[in-house]
Amino acid sequence: MSKALLEERLEAAKTNYIWTLYFINTRKQRNAGLLYEAAKIRFRNNDYIASYAQQLLDCVLHFNIEPISSVEEYDGFNTKVSCDKLEVNSGLLDGGYANLITSLANCGEALPLKERYQGYILDGRPNIDGVGAGVTFFKIANPMIDLKTKKSVLFKKSQDDALDVIDETFCRLYLVADSIVIDGNLYNFNHAFEKLFNIEQTIKKVKTAAIKRIVDAGFIDNADDFTNYAQSCNARTFVTLNDDRIENAKQDDKRQSIGTTYYVPLSDTGNFMVSSVNEATNLVKYLCFKVFEESETSDVLEASSVTKWVAPSE
Repeated sequence: MSKALLEERLEAAKTNYIWTLYFINTRKQRNAGLLYEAAKIRFRNNDYIASYAQQLLDCVLHFNIEPISSVEEYDGFNTKVSCDKLEVNSGLLDGGYANLITSLANCGEALPLKERYQGYILDGRPNIDGVGAGVTFFKIANPMIDLKTKKSVLFKKSQDDALDVIDETFCRLYLVADSIVIDGNLYNFNHAFEKLFNIEQTIKKVKTAAIKRIVDAGFIDNADDFTNYAQSCNARTFVTLNDDRIENAKQDDKRQSIGTTYYVPLSDTGNFMVSSVNEATNLVKYLCFKVFEESETSDVLEASSVTKWVAPSE
């Protein structure tokens, strides 16, 4: 989905949508992965949530959507000028989104509010059958606020012009979003969603599997050394391990060119001989499409910033 289509869907959600608010927490359970607890929030006046949804839509369009230049597939990094896109059934979410949706469907409406939540979800559904699509906003921040702290005490002016202590817990809903789900895709404006879905832990597994896949491809002579050196690489880099580049590295003639361009030496057998962290990093960046050679100038560019790449020195 492009930026223009995101704008179109959010504009459409301003009319004839029913909105539901949930407060959420996560909890870990042995052998069950990350589970979720949800509370469906009630309002004394139904106009409150509808009014908030309208304000949120306007602000997200202005502050979240308008500044981005494009929508890109999630690669573990965010350039701050794009929006990350990740399918909700992606292996990186490790079934977390399905677990979350199940918790929303099964939560009660009369649950007592807690003082702390990990975040909240505003879910919008068209109230006309067959028209429009669901829009779900995520904000990863505790909506409950206790104004009385160890560092300060707050007072309010009472009706008789005296001061009275504020000891209530308040709720604050933001007018920006961290993520949006539309048509089975999670659109992220920052990395806040990673905590909600325990992405850091999943990425570690991705790194381990990617290093094994590279070694098993058979184009590195000193595989054990490479494995040790590659452990120093940023785990996020391995999210985009590229099939075509794996195949390129398997071919003798292309492997020679890769070694020359990205400063990875070859052994007498014609395979890569990785002898340092820098050489391992160079090879990993190539295989994971984090660097590429510009066709017109032959400059090697960093994919994350589109600036000229300088190979790390020893």
